[in-house]
Amino acid sequence: MDPGLLRHRITIQQKTRVQNEYGEEIADWVDVASVWASVNPISGREFFAAEAVNSEVTHKINMRYRSGITPDMRVKFKERYFQIIAVMNLQEKNAELQLLCKELV
Repeated sequence: MDPGLLRHRITIQQKTRVQNEYGEEIADWVDVASVWASVNPISGREFFAAEAVNSEVTHKINMRYRSGITPDMRVKFKERYFQIIAVMNLQEKNAELQLLCKELV
């Protein structure tokens, strides 16, 4: 992995249940980790190929390997949020993760 490509600071967030001031349980997102990554929209060709499998994927986010990242988490990048659709350990080397994500609007 070329560390020069990891030029974006992202935050991995996980959904938790907390109580509000009225004692009701509500869902909230808490920061799990802040890491350097590359955030890339998928190209037109990749989008067309992915459409048959999963038309929701809009971005690929590559980062150094970190255990515990799951599809029930999300990524915060600047003021944008991305739902993690799939987590891939590239070449099963525990060196790099690729997150296939859908941008939330």
